[in-house]
Amino acid sequence: MKLLRKPVEEIILEEIETVRARRIILDQLEGGLLTGAELREKITTDIKAQMVAEGASKKEIAKVKVTSPKLYHNTQRLEELGIIVSWKQSQYRLFELDPRAIHPVRKALGITKPLMYVTSLNNPEDQRPFVQWLVNNPYFNPKKLLVFVEALHWTRGVSRIMDRFIPDDAFRVWTTEWREVPTKVMGGEQELDYGNLQKTYEFLENEILKHLQTHNIIFDLTLGPTLITLAMAKLAHEYSTTAFHVSRYDAADAEVSYY
Repeated sequence: MKLLRKPVEEIILEEIETVRARRIILDQLEGGLLTGAELREKITTDIKAQMVAEGASKKEIAKVKVTSPKLYHNTQRLEELGIIVSWKQSQYRLFELDPRAIHPVRKALGITKPLMYVTSLNNPEDQRPFVQWLVNNPYFNPKKLLVFVEALHWTRGVSRIMDRFIPDDAFRVWTTEWREVPTKVMGGEQELDYGNLQKTYEFLENEILKHLQTHNIIFDLTLGPTLITLAMAKLAHEYSTTAFHVSRYDAADAEVSYY
């Protein structure tokens, strides 16, 4: 996404409050990829609905037509701002939200999605206090948990028993996915092998992109190896979503500091 002086969400709000067609475009693209013809149809339908509400005649409504130049005027503006992207495929022009704009668009339009909680753990013994926090905390109610761990220290023999610590009567239920960050990315046990931050970021980003369309995503930076934590912080910044640190995994005595 291009650098913007204002927060992305503020830019989007200005656009959708100024031009209704841009609100329709972003609202429709939040649901996924669309062609130019499909966007013109959505805008036309919205204009006609407005005219009906205003008491326009059927003859006037029948004349409504959103042309390609009219659509281009609006989509070009949104592309220049880095909010949407488009490309030509065969005889069609396809449009979608820039992945980095998905969260700001949802915030601006008031669209909610199931929450995915992304974190990292250093050691297997971190699982119990973390789950107890997640079950009882008053801040977040995730439907999916994505945990990044260092492959070198979380071999196949290491127990991943996080779900066992969820009480039977817990009012929060989620699904858990584990992802091992490869040793070639994180670095090995050699004294001067510190790993590669950019490659760690790219590994995490590839996983996050798989869930971005269906979930709102937050990042817990409390635990985990330094490279993973830095990569998560960078992802939160790039994708305009929430990152935070918990002072201790105790719902009764925890302070959450937002990044």
